[in-house]
Amino acid sequence: MSRTVGKSENDLAGAYDPALSLNLDGDDEADVEIVSDLETLSAFLDEWREDGCSVGLVPILGEAHVGHLMLLALAARECDRVVVAAGPRAEILTDPVGRTLLSRNGADILYLTPTDVDPVTVETLPGFAESMEGTFGRLSLTAAVGRIERLVELIVPNRLYQSGAVFQRACVLASRLAGRPGAPLVRVVDAARGPGGITPVAEIDRLDEAGRERVASLSRIIGRMAGRLADGVSTPAGEVAWGLDALTSAEFDGIDYLEVRNPKTLAPVERAGAPARVFVAVRIGDLRFVDSVPVRSPDADR
Repeated sequence: MSRTVGKSENDLAGAYDPALSLNLDGDDEADVEIVSDLETLSAFLDEWREDGCSVGLVPILGEAHVGHLMLLALAARECDRVVVAAGPRAEILTDPVGRTLLSRNGADILYLTPTDVDPVTVETLPGFAESMEGTFGRLSLTAAVGRIERLVELIVPNRLYQSGAVFQRACVLASRLAGRPGAPLVRVVDAARGPGGITPVAEIDRLDEAGRERVASLSRIIGRMAGRLADGVSTPAGEVAWGLDALTSAEFDGIDYLEVRNPKTLAPVERAGAPARVFVAVRIGDLRFVDSVPVRSPDADR
């Protein structure tokens, strides 16, 4: 735990390229602390705050994957200390390779709870979330938001890191946390994509070859939409119509939504040239895949 305390604004400046920032090398040494009880975690947090350290939080709600390392790499760049908070499905992080990857990419503590944290009850969502998620996705969104809110209550981080693929969840969290004493900055990272343009998520491993190709086509479809909108050669309504046809042709089992929305307010975008993101949620069997890409944005968005 030897990173500099008290980073200057200059340390936080500049474009972030997760593909260049990741450290996938490993050795037999790993110095990340694994903590499984709140009392020990609180002792570390109190010590850090007495030293004037800023704290970043990277939550892992399901199975760990390389996308979480991308969030971690940015958190380590921007914060003096970083807590990775993971549930029982992410126990792979405790093996030698997992600990080494966490340590070498900047994690100070892996808070590995023996059971899922008791989530905050989320009874209402902002209107922008209700309008997109509908009945099917609401339970998934409220459960995730409630679990992360509880972690924020326990850890009180300065910054909370979320993937651009779940941009809507980040917006809901920012909306709910705004105005609370000590509320963290919600930092969104448009993580680098893997082969075929796929955002790395653990659920892909549960698919057969045809299913993985459909997920790859999802990334291509929304990427093409974002590119045409950025170039000004099409309208949001035209791209959504084209995208729905393309998703139907890809034979997804369900299309929950395909939207072009403002990245700050999540209001629908109706004209070309306006700031926008493309949002999508589809289903393959019992799995749901949610993704989001910027129409015009650097690799890391505030």
